Amino acid sequence: MALQLDIATLVLMFITLALTAFIVMLLIWRINRDMPGVLYWMVATLLNTASALATLLQALSGGDETWGPVLSNSISMAANILVLEGALLFRGYESRRRWQFFLLLIPALTIITWTYRLDPAIRDTLHHSFIIVSQLLAGGVLLWRTANRGELLANSLAGISSISIALLVGWRLVLSLNGDESTAQGTDSQITQWYLFAAANLHIAWIFGLSVACYFRSRQQVMSLAREDSLTTLPNRRWIDEKLAQTLLETQRSGEQFAVIMLDINNFKHVNDKYGHSAGDKVLIELAKRLKQAVRESDFAGRLGGDEFIILARNIENDILVEQMIERMRLQLNGKMPLAGDEVDIRVSIGSAVFPEDGHNPDMLLGAADSHMYRDKKKQKMSSPD
Repeated sequence: MALQLDIATLVLMFITLALTAFIVMLLIWRINRDMPGVLYWMVATLLNTASALATLLQALSGGDETWGPVLSNSISMAANILVLEGALLFRGYESRRRWQFFLLLIPALTIITWTYRLDPAIRDTLHHSFIIVSQLLAGGVLLWRTANRGELLANSLAGISSISIALLVGWRLVLSLNGDESTAQGTDSQITQWYLFAAANLHIAWIFGLSVACYFRSRQQVMSLAREDSLTTLPNRRWIDEKLAQTLLETQRSGEQFAVIMLDINNFKHVNDKYGHSAGDKVLIELAKRLKQAVRESDFAGRLGGDEFIILARNIENDILVEQMIERMRLQLNGKMPLAGDEVDIRVSIGSAVFPEDGHNPDMLLGAADSHMYRDKKKQKMSSPD
Protein backbone atom coordinates (compact mmCIF):
# COMPACT_ATOMS: atom_id res chain seq x y z
CA MET A 1 0.00 0.00 0.00
CA ALA A 2 1.39 3.40 -0.98
CA LEU A 3 2.27 5.77 1.82
CA GLN A 4 0.00 8.83 1.82
CA LEU A 5 0.86 12.10 3.53
CA ASP A 6 -1.88 13.70 5.60
CA ILE A 7 -2.88 16.84 3.66
CA ALA A 8 -3.68 18.84 6.82
CA THR A 9 -0.23 18.08 8.23
CA LEU A 10 1.37 18.91 4.90
CA VAL A 11 -0.47 22.23 4.72
CA LEU A 12 0.58 23.15 8.25
CA MET A 13 4.19 22.15 7.58
CA PHE A 14 4.32 24.11 4.32
CA ILE A 15 2.94 27.31 5.85
CA THR A 16 5.12 27.01 8.97
CA LEU A 17 8.30 26.43 6.98
CA ALA A 18 7.52 29.27 4.57
CA LEU A 19 6.87 31.71 7.42
CA THR A 20 9.98 30.51 9.27
CA ALA A 21 12.05 31.06 6.12
CA PHE A 22 10.71 34.59 5.82
CA ILE A 23 11.43 35.39 9.47
CA VAL A 24 14.97 34.03 9.18
CA MET A 25 15.65 36.08 6.05
CA LEU A 26 14.12 39.15 7.68
CA LEU A 27 16.54 38.79 10.60
CA ILE A 28 19.48 38.23 8.25
CA TRP A 29 18.52 41.38 6.35
CA ARG A 30 18.15 43.40 9.56
CA ILE A 31 21.64 42.32 10.63
CA ASN A 32 23.24 42.70 7.19
CA ARG A 33 21.41 45.64 5.60
CA ASP A 34 24.47 46.74 3.66
CA MET A 35 25.13 43.28 2.23
CA PRO A 36 24.10 43.17 -1.46
CA GLY A 37 21.31 40.79 -2.41
CA VAL A 38 19.94 40.02 1.05
CA LEU A 39 16.94 42.37 0.70
CA TYR A 40 15.95 40.64 -2.56
CA TRP A 41 16.12 37.23 -0.89
CA MET A 42 14.02 38.46 2.02
CA VAL A 43 11.28 39.74 -0.31
CA ALA A 44 11.52 36.50 -2.32
CA THR A 45 10.78 34.38 0.77
CA LEU A 46 7.76 36.57 1.51
CA LEU A 47 6.50 36.03 -2.05
CA ASN A 48 7.13 32.29 -1.78
CA THR A 49 4.99 32.26 1.37
CA ALA A 50 2.22 34.09 -0.47
CA SER A 51 2.52 31.68 -3.41
CA ALA A 52 2.22 28.66 -1.14
CA LEU A 53 -0.79 30.13 0.64
CA ALA A 54 -2.54 30.86 -2.68
CA THR A 55 -2.07 27.27 -3.85
CA LEU A 56 -3.12 25.67 -0.60
CA LEU A 57 -6.11 27.93 0.02
CA GLN A 58 -7.40 27.24 -3.46
CA ALA A 59 -6.93 23.50 -2.97
CA LEU A 60 -8.72 23.53 0.38
CA SER A 61 -11.57 25.75 -0.83
CA GLY A 62 -12.49 23.39 -3.65
CA GLY A 63 -13.78 26.29 -5.73
CA ASP A 64 -12.67 27.65 -9.10
CA GLU A 65 -9.38 25.95 -10.04
CA THR A 66 -8.18 28.84 -12.20
CA TRP A 67 -7.37 31.71 -9.87
CA GLY A 68 -5.21 29.70 -7.44
CA PRO A 69 -2.62 28.37 -9.92
CA VAL A 70 -2.50 31.66 -11.87
CA LEU A 71 -1.89 33.70 -8.74
CA SER A 72 0.55 31.17 -7.28
CA ASN A 73 2.55 30.81 -10.49
CA SER A 74 2.78 34.57 -11.06
CA ILE A 75 3.99 35.23 -7.51
CA SER A 76 6.39 32.26 -7.65
CA MET A 77 8.06 33.47 -10.85
CA ALA A 78 8.47 36.98 -9.42
CA ALA A 79 10.05 35.43 -6.32
CA ASN A 80 12.50 33.47 -8.45
CA ILE A 81 13.52 36.62 -10.32
CA LEU A 82 14.37 38.16 -6.96
CA VAL A 83 16.28 35.02 -5.93
CA LEU A 84 18.41 35.22 -9.08
CA GLU A 85 18.96 38.98 -8.79
CA GLY A 86 19.90 38.54 -5.12
CA ALA A 87 22.49 35.88 -6.00
CA LEU A 88 23.98 38.08 -8.73
CA LEU A 89 24.23 41.10 -6.41
CA PHE A 90 25.63 38.98 -3.57
CA ARG A 91 28.46 37.85 -5.86
CA GLY A 92 29.11 41.42 -7.02
CA TYR A 93 27.49 41.27 -10.48
CA GLU A 94 25.58 44.54 -10.34
CA SER A 95 23.73 45.77 -13.44
CA ARG A 96 21.07 48.45 -13.61
CA ARG A 97 19.97 47.36 -17.09
CA ARG A 98 19.57 43.74 -15.99
CA TRP A 99 17.39 44.79 -13.06
CA GLN A 100 15.25 46.97 -15.34
CA PHE A 101 14.81 43.96 -17.64
CA PHE A 102 13.77 41.80 -14.68
CA LEU A 103 11.22 44.41 -13.59
CA LEU A 104 9.69 44.35 -17.06
CA LEU A 105 9.77 40.56 -17.08
CA ILE A 106 7.53 40.25 -14.00
CA PRO A 107 4.35 41.78 -15.54
CA ALA A 108 5.11 40.06 -18.87
CA LEU A 109 5.16 36.64 -17.21
CA THR A 110 2.00 37.48 -15.26
CA ILE A 111 0.16 38.40 -18.49
CA ILE A 112 1.32 35.19 -20.20
CA THR A 113 0.23 33.12 -17.21
CA TRP A 114 -3.20 34.76 -17.25
CA THR A 115 -3.49 34.28 -21.01
CA TYR A 116 -3.03 30.52 -20.60
CA ARG A 117 -5.06 30.25 -17.39
CA LEU A 118 -7.46 27.78 -18.99
CA ASP A 119 -4.67 25.59 -20.36
CA PRO A 120 -2.91 24.01 -17.35
CA ALA A 121 -0.37 22.18 -19.51
CA ILE A 122 1.06 25.33 -21.14
CA ARG A 123 0.67 27.39 -17.96
CA ASP A 124 2.54 24.92 -15.75
CA THR A 125 5.18 24.18 -18.39
CA LEU A 126 5.98 27.89 -18.57
CA HIS A 127 6.11 28.15 -14.79
CA HIS A 128 8.24 25.06 -14.22
CA SER A 129 10.64 25.93 -17.05
CA PHE A 130 11.17 29.41 -15.63
CA ILE A 131 11.79 28.03 -12.12
CA ILE A 132 14.31 25.51 -13.46
CA VAL A 133 16.29 28.14 -15.36
CA SER A 134 16.28 30.75 -12.58
CA GLN A 135 17.22 28.26 -9.84
CA LEU A 136 20.00 26.70 -11.91
CA LEU A 137 21.40 30.16 -12.65
CA ALA A 138 21.11 31.29 -9.01
CA GLY A 139 22.85 28.14 -7.77
CA GLY A 140 25.54 28.42 -10.43
CA VAL A 141 26.21 32.07 -9.62
CA LEU A 142 26.76 31.26 -5.93
CA LEU A 143 29.29 28.56 -6.79
CA TRP A 144 30.95 30.18 -9.83
CA ARG A 145 34.57 31.35 -9.45
CA THR A 146 34.59 31.91 -5.70
CA ALA A 147 37.60 33.75 -4.31
CA ASN A 148 38.79 30.75 -2.30
CA ARG A 149 37.84 27.33 -0.96
CA GLY A 150 36.32 28.88 2.16
CA GLU A 151 33.86 30.97 0.15
CA LEU A 152 32.99 27.95 -2.00
CA LEU A 153 32.19 25.88 1.09
CA ALA A 154 30.20 28.73 2.62
CA ASN A 155 28.09 29.13 -0.55
CA SER A 156 27.79 25.42 -1.29
CA LEU A 157 24.63 24.60 0.71
CA ALA A 158 22.65 27.48 -0.81
CA GLY A 159 24.01 26.79 -4.30
CA ILE A 160 23.37 23.04 -4.19
CA SER A 161 19.90 23.61 -2.71
CA SER A 162 19.00 25.91 -5.60
CA ILE A 163 20.23 23.37 -8.13
CA SER A 164 18.34 20.59 -6.29
CA ILE A 165 15.13 22.63 -6.42
CA ALA A 166 15.64 23.02 -10.17
CA LEU A 167 16.13 19.25 -10.56
CA LEU A 168 13.02 18.53 -8.46
CA VAL A 169 10.90 20.88 -10.55
CA GLY A 170 12.44 19.39 -13.69
CA TRP A 171 11.43 15.89 -12.56
CA ARG A 172 7.83 17.04 -12.08
CA LEU A 173 7.87 18.78 -15.47
CA VAL A 174 9.05 15.59 -17.18
CA LEU A 175 6.23 13.62 -15.52
CA SER A 176 3.73 16.21 -16.70
CA LEU A 177 5.03 16.28 -20.28
CA ASN A 178 4.94 12.48 -20.38
CA GLY A 179 1.24 12.53 -19.52
CA ASP A 180 1.45 11.22 -15.95
CA GLU A 181 -2.09 11.66 -14.63
CA SER A 182 -0.91 11.99 -11.01
CA THR A 183 0.44 15.49 -11.72
CA ALA A 184 -3.08 16.72 -12.53
CA GLN A 185 -4.71 15.36 -9.37
CA GLY A 186 -3.64 18.23 -7.13
CA THR A 187 -2.92 17.54 -3.46
CA ASP A 188 -4.75 14.20 -3.67
CA SER A 189 -1.83 12.82 -5.67
CA GLN A 190 0.88 11.02 -3.71
CA ILE A 191 3.52 12.35 -6.12
CA THR A 192 2.31 15.92 -5.58
CA GLN A 193 2.36 15.48 -1.82
CA TRP A 194 5.93 14.19 -1.79
CA TYR A 195 6.89 16.87 -4.30
CA LEU A 196 5.60 19.59 -1.96
CA PHE A 197 7.27 17.90 1.02
CA ALA A 198 10.66 17.78 -0.76
CA ALA A 199 10.29 21.34 -2.11
CA ALA A 200 9.57 22.72 1.37
CA ASN A 201 12.61 21.00 2.87
CA LEU A 202 14.90 22.08 0.05
CA HIS A 203 13.65 25.63 0.54
CA ILE A 204 14.65 25.46 4.22
CA ALA A 205 18.04 24.04 3.24
CA TRP A 206 18.41 27.01 0.88
CA ILE A 207 17.59 29.42 3.71
CA PHE A 208 20.14 27.77 6.01
CA GLY A 209 22.65 27.92 3.17
CA LEU A 210 22.10 31.65 2.71
CA SER A 211 22.53 32.11 6.47
CA VAL A 212 25.93 30.38 6.28
CA ALA A 213 26.96 32.40 3.21
CA CYS A 214 25.97 35.69 4.85
CA TYR A 215 27.73 34.76 8.10
CA PHE A 216 30.90 33.91 6.18
CA ARG A 217 30.71 37.19 4.23
CA SER A 218 30.21 39.20 7.46
CA ARG A 219 33.12 37.42 9.13
CA GLN A 220 35.35 38.11 6.14
CA GLN A 221 34.38 41.78 6.22
CA VAL A 222 35.19 42.05 9.93
CA MET A 223 38.53 40.32 9.42
CA SER A 224 39.26 42.58 6.46
CA LEU A 225 38.51 45.70 8.51
CA ALA A 226 40.84 44.45 11.26
CA ARG A 227 43.64 43.93 8.73
CA GLU A 228 42.96 46.82 6.36
CA ASP A 229 44.26 50.36 6.52
CA SER A 230 41.20 52.58 6.87
CA LEU A 231 42.68 55.46 4.85
CA THR A 232 44.18 53.73 1.81
CA THR A 233 42.27 50.37 2.02
CA LEU A 234 45.64 48.64 1.60
CA PRO A 235 46.63 45.85 4.02
CA ASN A 236 47.79 47.29 7.35
CA ARG A 237 50.82 46.37 9.50
CA ARG A 238 49.04 43.39 11.08
CA TRP A 239 48.19 41.87 7.70
CA ILE A 240 51.69 42.65 6.39
CA ASP A 241 53.29 40.80 9.31
CA GLU A 242 51.02 37.79 8.73
CA LYS A 243 51.74 37.76 5.00
CA LEU A 244 55.49 38.15 5.49
CA ALA A 245 55.60 35.28 8.01
CA GLN A 246 53.53 33.07 5.69
CA THR A 247 55.73 33.94 2.69
CA LEU A 248 58.87 33.08 4.67
CA LEU A 249 57.51 29.66 5.63
CA GLU A 250 56.49 28.87 2.05
CA THR A 251 59.75 30.01 0.47
CA GLN A 252 61.92 28.27 3.09
CA ARG A 253 60.28 24.99 2.06
CA SER A 254 60.43 25.64 -1.70
CA GLY A 255 63.80 27.41 -1.84
CA GLU A 256 62.17 30.25 -3.80
CA GLN A 257 63.48 33.80 -3.62
CA PHE A 258 61.23 36.77 -2.83
CA ALA A 259 61.82 40.49 -2.38
CA VAL A 260 60.74 42.92 0.31
CA ILE A 261 60.45 46.38 -1.24
CA MET A 262 59.93 49.44 0.98
CA LEU A 263 59.17 53.00 -0.10
CA ASP A 264 58.23 56.33 1.39
CA ILE A 265 57.42 59.82 0.10
CA ASN A 266 60.22 62.35 0.00
CA ASN A 267 59.52 65.55 2.00
CA PHE A 268 56.08 64.30 3.06
CA LYS A 269 56.33 66.35 6.27
CA HIS A 270 56.59 69.46 4.12
CA VAL A 271 53.27 68.57 2.43
CA ASN A 272 51.56 68.24 5.82
CA ASP A 273 53.09 71.46 7.14
CA LYS A 274 52.19 73.52 4.07
CA TYR A 275 48.78 72.11 3.11
CA GLY A 276 47.55 70.43 6.29
CA HIS A 277 47.07 66.80 7.32
CA SER A 278 43.87 66.35 5.30
CA ALA A 279 45.85 67.24 2.18
CA GLY A 280 48.54 64.80 3.25
CA ASP A 281 45.87 62.11 3.54
CA LYS A 282 44.81 62.80 -0.04
CA VAL A 283 48.41 62.33 -1.18
CA LEU A 284 48.58 58.96 0.61
CA ILE A 285 45.28 57.86 -0.97
CA GLU A 286 46.46 58.84 -4.44
CA LEU A 287 49.84 57.15 -3.95
CA ALA A 288 48.06 53.97 -2.80
CA LYS A 289 45.99 54.00 -6.01
CA ARG A 290 49.15 54.37 -8.08
CA LEU A 291 50.82 51.59 -6.11
CA LYS A 292 47.94 49.18 -6.77
CA GLN A 293 48.36 49.82 -10.49
CA ALA A 294 52.15 49.58 -10.35
CA VAL A 295 52.53 46.15 -8.72
CA ARG A 296 51.96 42.81 -10.40
CA GLU A 297 48.86 40.74 -9.64
CA SER A 298 51.00 38.22 -7.77
CA ASP A 299 52.58 40.91 -5.54
CA PHE A 300 51.33 41.97 -2.12
CA ALA A 301 51.27 45.70 -1.32
CA GLY A 302 50.48 47.28 2.04
CA ARG A 303 50.91 50.38 4.18
CA LEU A 304 53.35 50.04 7.07
CA GLY A 305 52.30 53.36 8.61
CA GLY A 306 52.76 57.06 8.03
CA ASP A 307 54.03 57.50 4.47
CA GLU A 308 55.79 54.11 4.36
CA PHE A 309 54.58 51.33 2.07
CA ILE A 310 55.77 47.79 1.43
CA ILE A 311 55.59 45.29 -1.43
CA LEU A 312 56.23 41.54 -1.15
CA ALA A 313 57.25 40.30 -4.60
CA ARG A 314 57.34 36.55 -5.28
CA ASN A 315 58.97 34.69 -8.20
CA ILE A 316 62.17 36.71 -8.05
CA GLU A 317 64.86 35.00 -10.12
CA ASN A 318 67.69 37.52 -9.69
CA ASP A 319 68.59 41.01 -8.44
CA ILE A 320 68.25 42.46 -11.94
CA LEU A 321 64.52 41.66 -11.94
CA VAL A 322 64.14 43.45 -8.59
CA GLU A 323 65.86 46.55 -9.96
CA GLN A 324 63.63 46.51 -13.01
CA MET A 325 60.55 46.30 -10.79
CA ILE A 326 61.77 49.19 -8.66
CA GLU A 327 62.41 51.43 -11.64
CA ARG A 328 59.02 50.60 -13.13
CA MET A 329 57.32 51.43 -9.83
CA ARG A 330 59.31 54.63 -9.52
CA LEU A 331 58.09 55.79 -12.93
CA GLN A 332 54.45 55.07 -12.04
CA LEU A 333 54.56 56.49 -8.50
CA ASN A 334 56.51 59.68 -9.16
CA GLY A 335 54.64 62.59 -10.67
CA LYS A 336 52.53 65.63 -10.01
CA MET A 337 49.35 65.55 -7.93
CA PRO A 338 46.71 68.31 -7.78
CA LEU A 339 46.32 69.45 -4.18
CA ALA A 340 44.34 72.29 -2.61
CA GLY A 341 44.29 74.35 -5.79
CA ASP A 342 48.01 73.78 -6.19
CA GLU A 343 50.16 71.00 -7.61
CA VAL A 344 52.79 68.99 -5.75
CA ASP A 345 55.52 66.93 -7.36
CA ILE A 346 55.63 63.59 -5.53
CA ARG A 347 58.90 61.64 -5.41
CA VAL A 348 59.47 58.34 -3.62
CA SER A 349 62.53 56.64 -2.18
CA ILE A 350 62.66 52.86 -2.64
CA GLY A 351 64.77 50.12 -1.11
CA SER A 352 64.69 46.35 -1.34
CA ALA A 353 65.90 43.18 0.35
CA VAL A 354 65.92 39.69 -1.16
CA PHE A 355 65.37 36.46 0.75
CA PRO A 356 67.60 34.61 1.59
CA GLU A 357 70.48 36.80 0.46
CA ASP A 358 69.65 39.78 2.74
CA GLY A 359 68.09 37.96 5.67
CA HIS A 360 66.28 34.88 6.97
CA ASN A 361 63.66 36.50 9.21
CA PRO A 362 61.23 39.46 9.03
CA ASP A 363 63.37 41.82 11.13
CA MET A 364 66.47 41.26 9.01
CA LEU A 365 64.61 41.69 5.72
CA LEU A 366 62.71 44.80 6.84
CA GLY A 367 65.90 46.29 8.28
CA ALA A 368 67.83 45.69 5.06
CA ALA A 369 65.04 47.12 2.89
CA ASP A 370 64.74 50.16 5.18
CA SER A 371 68.50 50.75 5.04
CA HIS A 372 68.51 50.58 1.23
CA MET A 373 65.52 52.93 1.07
CA TYR A 374 67.29 55.60 3.11
CA ARG A 375 70.39 55.11 1.00
CA ASP A 376 68.23 55.86 -2.06
CA LYS A 377 66.76 58.90 -0.32
CA LYS A 378 70.25 60.24 0.46
CA LYS A 379 71.33 59.61 -3.14
CA GLN A 380 68.35 61.59 -4.46
CA LYS A 381 69.10 64.52 -2.14
CA MET A 382 72.70 64.66 -3.30
CA SER A 383 71.68 64.64 -6.96
CA SER A 384 68.87 67.17 -6.52
CA PRO A 385 69.59 70.65 -7.95
CA ASP A 386 67.95 72.15 -4.83
